[in-house]
Amino acid sequence: MYGTPTLFEVSTEVRALPQQIAPLYRPIKLFGPSYTVTAEPADNLSVHLALAEAPSESVLVVTIGSETQHGFWGEVMTEAALARGLGGLVTDGAVRDSRAIREKGFPVFCAAVAIPGTSKKSAGTLNQPIMLGEVEVRPGDYIVGDDDGVVIIPAGVIAAVIGSARIRADKEMVFIEKLRRGESTVDLLKLKGR
Repeated sequence: MYGTPTLFEVSTEVRALPQQIAPLYRPIKLFGPSYTVTAEPADNLSVHLALAEAPSESVLVVTIGSETQHGFWGEVMTEAALARGLGGLVTDGAVRDSRAIREKGFPVFCAAVAIPGTSKKSAGTLNQPIMLGEVEVRPGDYIVGDDDGVVIIPAGVIAAVIGSARIRADKEMVFIEKLRRGESTVDLLKLKGR
C-alpha cells in the first residue's frame, strides 16, 4: 500500500484524521475496511459487541467522544481482535497495555494512553457513520495507517485512488533518480529564485 501522504495528495476525497490520532508505536502499517463504533465515554461494552460482530480483516474505528482519561482497549481485547482476524484499531480515545499491544504487532492508532479502565453498560451504536474530529467515517470506508497517521478513503473511490497513487509513486521514483544523479529540486520543480 502507498504511504498516507501520497494517498491524501492524489484525491480530494481522501481525508486525513487529526494528528492527535497517532500511531501507538512505530513502525506500523494498517489497511482495511472500517467497522465503525460509537462508544460512551468511560464505557467499552459497544467495543466488545463490535469484536464479536466485525468481519475478519476489518478495522475497528471507535469514537468515544475524545474522552482520553480511561483506556477502553487493552491486551485482552487485542487478543480477541487477533483471534477474530481483525486488521487494527483507530480511535479518538485512549488505550492501555501498550507494550503488550506493540509486542503482538496489532496496529493501533489512538489519541492517548491511560491506565484506568472502563465500565461495560452502554451498547452504543455499531456500523453506522461516525465522526472522528471533523472527519466522517462510514462503514466500509478504507482505513490506511502508517507512521505518519491515518487517512480515510471512501469505498467507492478506492480503486481510482490506488491507481492515482501508483502513477504519483512512479513519477516520484523518476524524480528521485534524477536527484541521485545530481540534479536539484530547484531545476526539477522549476522553482524561481529570489
